[in-house]
Amino acid sequence: MLQLVHSGREAQYRITLGGRVEVPSKIDFPWIDYPLHELTEEEVWDIVHDFGTATKRAIDSGFDGVEIHGANHYLLQEFFSSFSNVRNDFWGGNLEKRMNFAIEVAREVFRVVEEYTPKDFIVGYRISPEEVHGDNIGYTWHESQQLVNKLSTDFEFDYVHLSTNDYTATPNDSDKNYAQLLGKGVKKPALILIAGGIHTVEKMEDALNDVDIVSLGRPTLIDPQIAYKIKTGQADKIFLEFNEESVKKSHLTPGLIELLANTDYFAMPGIEYLKTLTNTKLDDVVTHDGTK
Repeated sequence: MLQLVHSGREAQYRITLGGRVEVPSKIDFPWIDYPLHELTEEEVWDIVHDFGTATKRAIDSGFDGVEIHGANHYLLQEFFSSFSNVRNDFWGGNLEKRMNFAIEVAREVFRVVEEYTPKDFIVGYRISPEEVHGDNIGYTWHESQQLVNKLSTDFEFDYVHLSTNDYTATPNDSDKNYAQLLGKGVKKPALILIAGGIHTVEKMEDALNDVDIVSLGRPTLIDPQIAYKIKTGQADKIFLEFNEESVKKSHLTPGLIELLANTDYFAMPGIEYLKTLTNTKLDDVVTHDGTK
């Protein structure tokens, strides 16, 4: 699987490379100290087509599927957010128009998939269930539930991927977790996948009460054989934290060790051990947490 992403305002690295950082609306974000470029309608359409081009590259490269990254404050989420998107055109102005970028990107991706791939090519959509930061509310689960319903109704998505920091988290106005709430919006046969602090087999089993698939990104960095060990009945042999043995067996590259050792917000077990393996201090342009 290949994840397709436009980082939007979080693409600080583009400035260092001589490029520009593109956003739906040029707003004075207090935490951003680099220039932003508000996209024109034509430029937005160009990006929509770029997602199609990226999909074709993924197909040509032999990937089994693509995931459209609409979470973590990247461009797709920025267009859906009423905080980041204050446009009054086809791409913004009300909830329905704020959905248009995600819809048109999905339409372009599926156009390419239907033209160039067999029926078993996988397409998923990743979304943050809410964007609520104090008084700054981009959208709530009520709106994201409508978006995933629209996407899974209009297109044959194989799954919807919920991006959270805690798979058990609940919104302010409900006792149900996000998987239970957004799951009501996802039209079958699309599956529901969730990420968020699922580091142990017990948590995997618990999460599977509400979803079809669990995402194991960080646990897989610790133990790349985690899925194989579960499948073959070797759950007791899974490495659950970074240590001398797990790092040796996982063949972590020096660059990845440096990155993980500089990103405490990943909250990965054994980060302190990784810090003993490097003295490199990375700049915020590399380590910035785009999920907040």
